[in-house]
Amino acid sequence: MKTTREIVAYLTIAYLLALAIALGLPHAHLNLLLSVMVPTVTVGILTFTVTPRGSRRALWRGIGLSRAGFRSWPAAVVVPLLLCGGAYGTALLVGAGTLHLGRFSAGWLVDLVIALVVPTAIILGEEIGWRGYLLPRFQQLTGRRRAAVVTGFAHGCFHLPLILIATTYDTGGARWIVAPCAVLTITAAGVLYAWLWDRSKTVWPVAIAHNVANTVFDLGASAVVATSGSSLAYVAGETGFATLGACAVMALVLLRWSRVWRTPAASTEPQPVQAVRA
Repeated sequence: MKTTREIVAYLTIAYLLALAIALGLPHAHLNLLLSVMVPTVTVGILTFTVTPRGSRRALWRGIGLSRAGFRSWPAAVVVPLLLCGGAYGTALLVGAGTLHLGRFSAGWLVDLVIALVVPTAIILGEEIGWRGYLLPRFQQLTGRRRAAVVTGFAHGCFHLPLILIATTYDTGGARWIVAPCAVLTITAAGVLYAWLWDRSKTVWPVAIAHNVANTVFDLGASAVVATSGSSLAYVAGETGFATLGACAVMALVLLRWSRVWRTPAASTEPQPVQAVRA
């Protein structure tokens, strides 16, 4: 019951805050940054409300901010790069876009390094909530594989207020098409994020993978120009069917063959700090 209460409380607060931001700042790009921080703010609220005082440090230790998880970094960089980059390659092949490298400035390499490093710390704002807090609790209610999908779907639905109400996020294409496609893509990507979390027990590789995907989307949008209307949005990027297809195949492979999910999930019940006796 406690785990269910924590899940319901997290989703209720996170979704209400996301809706409030989209309604209150529908045209301000600040809504993107504020939305990224909502999951961590939600965990902070829950820390001081439903979490017992003696278990609060244990809760945050369980998120894994003190562990780097270096073993999972190569996969966190390479897999999103191939999946998202491949979608833009598909857009070029089918004629949905044309390549315009002239859009890149002379210092594009420096910009790339900055884009891969700095925003990772910002993306932690999302992953502390979704994979650090919510995923392990879903794992207590169901199997690891199902929890990976459910958490990814919950994360995808979290983006709906920005997509359906605001004018600053996933604006290409008809909303009745791009909204479900974005949710399904984020759901499939959530399987990769859950896999990285369960391999490393830290949110850092997850944040790296999430940021690499965002960076490729930004670079792709700069380098590939749509040949007509919203054609590119329907093929590549977060709302593209090529991206969705690549992520879905990746998710199915991990769900079917990953060894990391063959053992039961450990308890997420925070253990209170024991006093040291002399």
